[in-house]
Order: sequence, then structure tokens, then C-alpha cells
Amino acid sequence: MASVRLSFVIPTLREEAFLERTLKNLQTLEMPHEVIITDGGSTDGTLAIARRYTDLVEVWGLPRRQTFGEAKNAGAKRAQAEFVVFIDADVLIPNPNEFFAKALSLFDADPKLLGLTVPLRPWPENHSVIDRLASAPLNWFYVVINNIFHIGNSSGEFQMVRKDAFDQIGGFSETLAAGEDNELFRAFSKVGKTRSCRQLSVQHSLRRAHKLGWLRTYGIWIRNGLSVMLRGRAAYKEWSVVR
Repeated sequence: MASVRLSFVIPTLREEAFLERTLKNLQTLEMPHEVIITDGGSTDGTLAIARRYTDLVEVWGLPRRQTFGEAKNAGAKRAQAEFVVFIDADVLIPNPNEFFAKALSLFDADPKLLGLTVPLRPWPENHSVIDRLASAPLNWFYVVINNIFHIGNSSGEFQMVRKDAFDQIGGFSETLAAGEDNELFRAFSKVGKTRSCRQLSVQHSLRRAHKLGWLRTYGIWIRNGLSVMLRGRAAYKEWSVVR
């Protein structure tokens, strides 16, 4: 595994409707990589799908619900690559070979760069004017906060990190119900650099916004983000599952 530069960690919980498409998308990546699935106790076909594509599958065994931080850290512990890419089960990466050639070049050019995120776009079949307009403020927020103010912040749909730096800061917070993604990049920005690259993007189902509505979704994000930043804890005891 010494030649593998990319380890993908995908946390799952009842993702049978989305996971296979994501894994097929990663199969088009030609550079050596590994895919690690950390499942929170799915009772549908998620695990069967995962095991068709990778032998690296971790299954949560406790009766309580696993946090996002626990799931991602479990995957990162198995990662053998120089860089770990955390993505959601409903994320697609356009032109993966070009995408990661560019992403790796950014890290190679700047040893102080510890974490990279990119804008989120809707799946092509879900694209609408509302989605495009509603996604823009969040995408620009991450550009401004990371690249101009140098305060790390990122959503969890896509985060690419240096494995050694991730290990040094202790990985994700495992106590937060949500917001562990923001906290990781904030910790990185205290010892190095984080960046949102506008030249790249990933595609997401936007299922939460489509089910709950954009205004309600933004309200949930803002409330939780402020709670984590100001109080050090999530605004919710458990992050709602949207399927």
C-alpha cells in the first residue's frame, strides 16, 4: 500500500439508494487508491453493496447510534495512504482523474496545506435554478472563511486531508452529533492552512434541502454551526437521518 496516495472513507447508514453510484464513480479513478466503508448499523442492502466493491468495511457494533466523528475516525485508522478523502455516500466526483491530479498538485505545491474542500453542486438530474442560487452562499462562505480569513471551515460532503496532520490533531471530535467537519478544519487552520478550491467541485444529492426545504436546512446548519463555535457542542443531541 506504500504507493497508494488516496484513501477514501465513506460513512454509511441505510445508503442502498445512493452508495453504488458513488462507488462506481470512484472505480473510474485510475491512480492507486483504497475505499473504506464505515457502516453505522445498516439494516438494508448497504453492506451487501459495499462488500461488492471493497473488502475494507467496518461495521459499528454498539447499540447506540454512532456519531459521524466515530465513523470517520474508524475509517481513517485503517487508511494506508498519504491523503484521506472523506465523502458522503451520495457524492459524485466529476472526472476523478483530473480532479485528483489537480487536488494533489495543490498539496504538493504547499506543504502547509493540511485540508482541502471544494464547492458542492447538485447532481445533474436534480439541478434547478433554486438549487444553484441556494448553494452559492454556502460555497462562497467556505471560500471566504478559508482562503481570505484563514479560519478553517468545511462541510463534510468532501474533505481531503493529510493523514499525518489528521493523526497529529487527533482526528474528528467523536462527541459532536454534527459539526465535527467544521471543527476539524478549524483545528487544521491553527497549525497550518485550509483551502476551498473554486476550480474544483463535487456533486451531491442535496437530499436534506430537497426534503426539508432550503430555508429550514440553512436554519439547521446555522444554528448548529454557531452552537459548535460558541459553546463547543452541537445544537442537537442527534443529527436527523434523511433518506
